[in-house]
Amino acid sequence: MVVPDKKRLQYFSWLTLLGMSAIGILLISYLQKRDVQTVLLGGKPYYAQVLSGLFFGSLSALLAILLIRGKKFKGVRSFFENLMHELNPSVFNILFYSFCASVGEEVLFRAGIQPLPYIGIWPASVLFVLLHGYINPSNIRLSIYGFFLIVICSGFGYLFKFFGLTSSIVAHFVYDVAMFSMLKYAHRPANGGAKAI
Repeated sequence: MVVPDKKRLQYFSWLTLLGMSAIGILLISYLQKRDVQTVLLGGKPYYAQVLSGLFFGSLSALLAILLIRGKKFKGVRSFFENLMHELNPSVFNILFYSFCASVGEEVLFRAGIQPLPYIGIWPASVLFVLLHGYINPSNIRLSIYGFFLIVICSGFGYLFKFFGLTSSIVAHFVYDVAMFSMLKYAHRPANGGAKAI
């Protein structure tokens, strides 16, 4: 397995932030025919968006950590722990990757794709998880985690719908930072090396 280096991850992070945001903005402007500024910056007052995002992101991360720390998910957890140990991101790296992913992906999937006709919250969430490769018929444990992520992503969708984009970005950011940190500071398996899931 090839472990991506930090320079490559920084490149993909910038691509996620700028590229996905640009596509999301085009979808808002040309397919939804809505005012981009209203979609991106509108919603409830920012304090309400930040607080709701912090709450849901923290709760989601806690539930995810409890899930993958279970004995039945040891293979999935070990794979990602080993990957994180080999990458060895700094605190800044974790914050940067999480920021780029949360902004770029939320602008595209929540603000850009979710409001399109015949899409909505749940289909957009399923699409998000499928594109990340978490649903794998040959790996039941990973697929269970994938279905869990669909629920979490739908929560981001409801935050966007009822509070505003900032709330879903904050929740996504908190979730990613928590998961990156948990995997980075987890104990490395005694035999070392990355395992295939």
